[in-house]
Amino acid sequence: MGGLGGTTYSNEVEAAAKKTDNVILTGFLSGEPLAQLYSHAGLFVLPSSHEGLAIAALEALSYGLPVLASDIGANLEIGLDPSSYFPVGDVARLAERLLASSRVKETQEVRRARRHWVEKHYDWSSIAEQTLEVYQRVVNRN
Repeated sequence: MGGLGGTTYSNEVEAAAKKTDNVILTGFLSGEPLAQLYSHAGLFVLPSSHEGLAIAALEALSYGLPVLASDIGANLEIGLDPSSYFPVGDVARLAERLLASSRVKETQEVRRARRHWVEKHYDWSSIAEQTLEVYQRVVNRN
């Protein structure tokens, strides 16, 4: 998970966060600190307006976390339940989804099912084999 990025908007977010004890801006994390954050989080939110394959969302899902994501194409490709998405830039809808998510009591069984789902649909070994097959088909055409 990365830092804020230095834009006017991110500077405003940082200034607002400093006004409360309830918000922690971690900056860039990797390894064990990131694993601990995912392991103890209750929800992962990805409000991106631009994204490739949403690796951070998939990583959160691999920890069994529920995910809320903007409805941009790359996020929709993950294939979550429609209630996991909100219109990009729609703060009111995001707030509604956050409130609704806060009322859901997550069980270990639900988190396990989520981990299994991401393992089944986004297994890197399988994806690498599929990619290799595509490359081989292209090379064999020439």
